Amino acid sequence: MQHLSKCLNCATPFDDEDNFCHHCGQSAKIHTRITMHHVTHEVVHALTHADKGFLYMIKELATQPGITIKEFLAGKHKKFFNPFSFFFIVLGIYVLSNSFFRPFDYAIDRQAAERGEQAQLPPEYKTKKQKERYIKIQRRLQKAMNFMNTKTNIVLCLSTPIIAFIMFLMYRRTLYYAEHLVTVTFINSFLNLLSIFIFTPLTYLLGDSSYHWVITTLLLASHVIYTSIAYFRVLDLPSTAVSYIKCVLSVIVAIFGWTFFWFLCILGYVIIGVFVFH
Repeated sequence: MQHLSKCLNCATPFDDEDNFCHHCGQSAKIHTRITMHHVTHEVVHALTHADKGFLYMIKELATQPGITIKEFLAGKHKKFFNPFSFFFIVLGIYVLSNSFFRPFDYAIDRQAAERGEQAQLPPEYKTKKQKERYIKIQRRLQKAMNFMNTKTNIVLCLSTPIIAFIMFLMYRRTLYYAEHLVTVTFINSFLNLLSIFIFTPLTYLLGDSSYHWVITTLLLASHVIYTSIAYFRVLDLPSTAVSYIKCVLSVIVAIFGWTFFWFLCILGYVIIGVFVFH
């Protein structure tokens, strides 16, 4: 942290004895680059404070994807909502929304599942041991899916740092990992709001419908498009076809990288439950 010669928020010059900007009130001592120490401080702040500007933050992220984040990374913190406060508040809204709409609540009744398991056994499972193992696998998979559907907050908390890390690997020369983490935190928060107010109600209204794949496709497309636009602006990439394509592909790799990570977690859970603690 260093004493700056001018305010990074409004460019007002500082005197040596100034601790705060006399124009906007931002601190004269601020991190010029975002580090993991700064991220840790911001996370603690997010859990104990709630700054002003939540609705303003939503408007800015909706109308200027990437520009707002770029300004925040450049040091203009005063006029923007704390990214981690924003994330945790949206997370709370998301959990409340899911508890009401229950968009992914398609878990099969346990007793009905147990009654139908034997009838649904594939023909290649002939011995008693093979049948028992198959039933255990199905039960572990069902528990994993139920966890993903009912503990969405944990899933979202895990996805943010992993997607940020993959984007860091793609563009590690431009931003620190901590700066990618802040960027993805803003992006995921806005996309979660989009899910809350658009996709979750649609899923609820359609019920057990064959059109769910359309909603899933639109949701995935919105994630790719919005994240690509935001990152393109944050990184200030040149307006060339190669830059556009690389940015979109990087976002797709990050999203599917997170999906693959979650698949490995489920696979590990099933293997441990069936083959280790059998």
